[in-house]
Amino acid sequence: MRCRIPGYLTGPRPSNVRVHLFLLASACSSLLMAQSDCDGQRYLTYLFDSVEVTTGVAFGSNTPVSGGGSQTLYMDIYEPAGDALTGRPVVLVAFGGSFIAGQRGDVAELCERFARLGYVAVAPDYRVGFFFPNANTTQLAVVRCMHDLRAAVRFLYKTAEVDGDPYRIDTDRIIVGGVSAGGIGAIHVAYLDQSSEIPETLYDDTLTIGGIEGNSGWPGYSSEVIGCWSMSGAIGDTSWVDVGDVPCISLHEVGDGVVPYGTQEVSVLGIPTGLVASGSSDLHLRMDNVGVPNCFVSYPGNEHVGYLNYDTENAFGAVARFCADIVCDAEPSCGQLSTDIVEMQAQQGALIGPNPTTGRVTVQVQEPTVLELCDLTGRVVHTSPGRVRSWEVDLSAESPGVYLLLSVGGTTVRERIVLAAH
Repeated sequence: MRCRIPGYLTGPRPSNVRVHLFLLASACSSLLMAQSDCDGQRYLTYLFDSVEVTTGVAFGSNTPVSGGGSQTLYMDIYEPAGDALTGRPVVLVAFGGSFIAGQRGDVAELCERFARLGYVAVAPDYRVGFFFPNANTTQLAVVRCMHDLRAAVRFLYKTAEVDGDPYRIDTDRIIVGGVSAGGIGAIHVAYLDQSSEIPETLYDDTLTIGGIEGNSGWPGYSSEVIGCWSMSGAIGDTSWVDVGDVPCISLHEVGDGVVPYGTQEVSVLGIPTGLVASGSSDLHLRMDNVGVPNCFVSYPGNEHVGYLNYDTENAFGAVARFCADIVCDAEPSCGQLSTDIVEMQAQQGALIGPNPTTGRVTVQVQEPTVLELCDLTGRVVHTSPGRVRSWEVDLSAESPGVYLLLSVGGTTVRERIVLAAH
């Protein structure tokens, strides 16, 4: 049995997506494009019905998280089918997974959306694997991700400069972004850009593995980007953002228990690391203070990237509107964007405790409903005994990790429960 997870990441991909807040609804054919790419249609409207995907393009290599040898890094490249335009902007889309798991295929739908808008969308690998979470190992995981994303950018510059520009890209218009851990990596590509900003505890390690740029491939080429987007990401130190830095948009839930909304200690899989980081709220406060153009969509609730399930169109639409401004040389002036679901979310959800847990956990919801607890593969591991308002479930026989609590009909519940090692 599979979890009935609504919406974005686990559901079927829509064949005809319409964005009702930030994107313009359209039935235009790709044959009706105007001469200029910044014509008020491209990048704002789904002009293209289909996408061409080139999978498994090797762009670099580096030492894996554990063990010796070398890990080859690949990217998937999404292009709008039938597009005749040259000099197309690029959007990098980095996957999530706490730097321990995840793969580039996880962001296929986001890449398809960007490509249908007219971008060349790129889903790159970065090195992931198990590490025991503490301040040093977690910082190094972020640095590995940053290094690999920078190598992906350099590879794109290289293809345009010496390989005949096979993807017809404009290297002056590359935007880096990602979801969760991928968003963290993207933010660090954009703002951890000076050797003097390397944390003191990492200085020797970082010099050994290549400083700011890293050793993942194509040294000598640029890794510059013109903007950054993040879905529930964070930065190690907001002081790395300074006057003249590139603009950014972030989306984040106020009560996110995985990546902090403000500034607090970071946990990985529910394990405290001793590392303090700043999430979207404080990142954008810093940007406001130093005059870096930015957009911030603040969601209520305590999910992590939950808006991609219950508010997909508006969430992606906000990012698309920002990217369209950036690639068309318009300064974004969106500031902090409000959502129209504040009251709805305030009345939903569940009280869960303890969370993280090592075994038993109690769930309380506002209205009786059937509850399912699923692992991240979508397998149902526990189901409540009918419609309940209070449910105690024993997870001690399950493997440590993140589980999804979902309602089946009735009130909407989408929460995460972290099962720590026991």
